[in-house]
Amino acid sequence: MDEKEIQVNKRLDSIISSNPDPFPFERINKGKALLKLMEEIRKYIETDQWLHLGMILKELENHEIQIMKK
Repeated sequence: MDEKEIQVNKRLDSIISSNPDPFPFERINKGKALLKLMEEIRKYIETDQWLHLGMILKELENHEIQIMKK
């Protein structure tokens, strides 16, 4: 989980610093949304709220993100 958060943060930094489009808001907003979802996952794991965790994982899948390697 920590590795994924670091990857998303690095990707956001690279989008901001190297994007010729001065307003890459869609990509930045997607990255921020993913970080928020990862934060919620961490909270649900710590409080043993497995139903909510499953819903967030499903939402991440909708964003085409996989937390666990297969």
